[in-house]
Amino acid sequence: MRWHTGFLATISVLLISVLASVGAVPGQGERPPQPFFQDFFSGRISLQGDPAPAGLQLIACIDACSAGFESQPVNVEPAGSYSGLEVNPAEEDLIGRPVTFYLVNEYGRTKAVENWTFIGVFDFYTLDLTFTGPLPMPTPTPTVTPAPTVTPTASLPVPGDPRVTAIPKLALIIGAIAVAGGSALLLMARRRAL
Repeated sequence: MRWHTGFLATISVLLISVLASVGAVPGQGERPPQPFFQDFFSGRISLQGDPAPAGLQLIACIDACSAGFESQPVNVEPAGSYSGLEVNPAEEDLIGRPVTFYLVNEYGRTKAVENWTFIGVFDFYTLDLTFTGPLPMPTPTPTVTPAPTVTPTASLPVPGDPRVTAIPKLALIIGAIAVAGGSALLLMARRRAL
């Protein structure tokens, strides 16, 4: 009978230990991870008051396109309509963040007036988009026309040219004084040498 009591005590201790260890789990966060899904958009696009031309591309971004999320582009259909624009980020933190829309061509992008809040509940939304700014265009490169090269020609005055007679009298007077002074110095130097 003693061994029955010891056996029951051992089983009881083991059972209590197992139950205690099952209840001791790491603390959970604020809420368990929730599944989220993509949002789909379709509608019409107005570019400066007219339907957007077919062939352009439309993208959606959450936060900044480069730092947040950028969707795969969809082509603008005839009469400026679009469909199947999928917003499907991998980060759950982007739920509740603003979604912006851009028309894209090979020269850049322009932003729509409207925006949306990312919900992530696998739903289809109709959203008409208005673009008031123009599409980006290539920056014109200025054409540089080389200046014509002018080769200077040396010319002597022609006899009878009025510019020849316009030599200032002061320059002639200073030149005559310099010649006279130089001659006088030479004469004095010659007399000393003798």
